[in-house]
Amino acid sequence: MNKNGRYSNTIVIQEKHQPLYLRNCSDFFPSKTDGKRVAVEGDRDDRISGLPRNVIDHILELLPVQDAARTSILSSNWRYIWSTLSNLVLDYDFCRKLIGESESKFKLAVDEILLLRMGNIVKFVLDISGAYLSCADIDRWVLFVTRNGVKKLTLRISNLNTYTLPLSIFECSTLTSLELTNCVFKPPSSFLGFPNLIALHLEVTTFVPTTSFCVINAPLLRYLSLDMCPGTQYLNIISPVLKSLGVRDSHYYLMLNCFINCKKLRVVKLLCEVVDNQNHDEKLTLEKLLISLPALEVLYLSSYILEILSADVVPNGLPFTLNFLRHLSLFVAFDHLGQTSYALQLIKNSPSLSKLEIWVLSTTDNDEAVLKYLDTPSCLEQPINKLEHVTIKSFGISKVELRFVKLLLSRTPSLLRMCISQKTDIDVDIALELMRFPRASPRAELSYFRY
Repeated sequence: MNKNGRYSNTIVIQEKHQPLYLRNCSDFFPSKTDGKRVAVEGDRDDRISGLPRNVIDHILELLPVQDAARTSILSSNWRYIWSTLSNLVLDYDFCRKLIGESESKFKLAVDEILLLRMGNIVKFVLDISGAYLSCADIDRWVLFVTRNGVKKLTLRISNLNTYTLPLSIFECSTLTSLELTNCVFKPPSSFLGFPNLIALHLEVTTFVPTTSFCVINAPLLRYLSLDMCPGTQYLNIISPVLKSLGVRDSHYYLMLNCFINCKKLRVVKLLCEVVDNQNHDEKLTLEKLLISLPALEVLYLSSYILEILSADVVPNGLPFTLNFLRHLSLFVAFDHLGQTSYALQLIKNSPSLSKLEIWVLSTTDNDEAVLKYLDTPSCLEQPINKLEHVTIKSFGISKVELRFVKLLLSRTPSLLRMCISQKTDIDVDIALELMRFPRASPRAELSYFRY
């Protein structure tokens, strides 16, 4: 407090036998109250300070980092609390604002934030996706957190950068969660894997193996997501306890073989949309994967995957049964006979199915082949006894879609609710036609709306 009875804008940090650091909060975290400060020390109504420390820590971790830092000037009791928080999130808004003012100011702010930390940094998020920064600066910050016990690391780099992951990440044995965007994954030849990694999410991250394959040994890995990552054909992930796999990639089929032995997979999402260079090997790899997953419960398949699996012909039956599948989500082009028929085959071969989600990608009113197929008794001859919830999105009100809905309603005796949504204005005549369709379930409710 100064001679005028006001709290100073300067944080003084001094430990016994430690050098004195003077840092001005307003340099990096300008107050929204134009310099006004609230004195809480000695205030009888200050109930926040009396909360348990773990509750205070949780409250501060929910605040933006600049607001958490401002609490250090409230009183002597609050001076060091924010610097001991184990979670440090430098999100997109924080980084964009400071970089917009001055790149050097941003770098200095991050350096000072890390310098003032006390104890391990369990979670570190750096989102500089909106700006270009020197790789040396990012390397320095990553090196700091990997040497301070980081477990959850998120790096979102701008696509203007070509950021190759530093050696410190591959040597960090404490990592349990790793999320990367716009990075280059090039492990050293001595890389043995991530012994404690549980979750791995990679987006637009390029794999550059030092040998013929990039081997990631992750014995505890349970959640894996690969989103548009070039070079996955060179990837081999060893993860025997994997439970969730998500792939959106043009070369997905070349690396799916390494998941065939993952018998504990419960969730699989294959959302690939590349339609060039289809071949027979892709279909065999996909079917081999689905056959190998006895415990599969949730399955998402894109239109392209259905196209590969069906090979644009009406299948007589599938070479597998998904006995434990309860949630099926499909992207279907209803003007493709192969996709429509394969979608119904998947529904038929999932005896435990309780939730079905259909995304309509395209359809026509004049596709006589699909209409004829949907009218044949064999396309869905047996009732789907456990199906309770159906959602159809981007409904296009074509004859094919209407016939598909009519078929489902007549073969689902346990149906509780069917929701149909479309982007265009609701057609009253179509809505009435939908409502008149006979239903196998007396409890079934039908909702038709625009979104």
